[in-house]
Amino acid sequence: MNVIFIDDDEDLNFLQELMCSRSKSIKHFFIASSALQTLDYLQETNIKPDIIFVDINMPIMTGFGFIEAFEKKFSSQFPETQLYVVSSSIREYDRIRALKYESVKGFLLKPLTEEKLEEIYSQYVKS
Repeated sequence: MNVIFIDDDEDLNFLQELMCSRSKSIKHFFIASSALQTLDYLQETNIKPDIIFVDINMPIMTGFGFIEAFEKKFSSQFPETQLYVVSSSIREYDRIRALKYESVKGFLLKPLTEEKLEEIYSQYVKS
């Protein structure tokens, strides 16, 4: 599985890196501190992401802005890529808004655990 994490929280990114390095399911991972960095990465790489986890509240471009850009530029290139919003927001509005996007498969509260990551992976394999 090829996974991308997008979050501006460096401490959380460190924990996600540890989690990915211990996972038997993840072949390749990319951790970005901004949505723009991820859009550049998707433009330049030949690695197809299976799952992208994106935070909502980030400077310059929000997670919602990333999802919109992804759907415009990359959804035809990566039609099987699943996006998950991972946020500390408990606002129902954010969850509803996130799930309206075609590419978004779920809304998760932080932090993402190894168990949740494996559960999502097993669902991805079944789809």
